[in-house]
Amino acid sequence: MYKIKYIPTGHEFLLPDETAKELKDKFPNDYKILEKNGKKFSDKRTVIKFKDGSIRELVLDKERK
Repeated sequence: MYKIKYIPTGHEFLLPDETAKELKDKFPNDYKILEKNGKKFSDKRTVIKFKDGSIRELVLDKERK
């Protein structure tokens, strides 16, 4: 069993191995693995890279473009 955290809301879930791995593979920036089989786990988060190296497109209001 894996204990994972959904980062945007902070909710923690206890899920079977296959389900947790599937969620982590599909949404690597939204989930963080906290424990594997009851033992603490150090999960590395992937960094989103943008074309121009900034987060400007996330900050700006899309209606103004």
